[in-house]
Amino acid sequence: MNITRFAEDRQDVFWIVGTGQVERHATTMRPGAVYAGQCVAALCDVQIKIPQSTPLGRDPLTKKVSRKCPACEGIAEENNYAETNWDF
Repeated sequence: MNITRFAEDRQDVFWIVGTGQVERHATTMRPGAVYAGQCVAALCDVQIKIPQSTPLGRDPLTKKVSRKCPACEGIAEENNYAETNWDF
């Protein structure tokens, strides 16, 4: 059996808006695996502070943020990462 659909393993990258930031940065750390307030490194080496979760029934304000860090975007494209926007 030859399954080519899964032939290419790609590293995941998550685009998040850190606390107090106005653009998305990419990180390989799954944001849901760390607690609110913890800092994680972005691809561009900026430290991103993980925000608090949005209460149930509300949409995260960051869903409207589409601007991406140009440095992170270049690294993600160069390395062919599988990209996901992550909002809290």
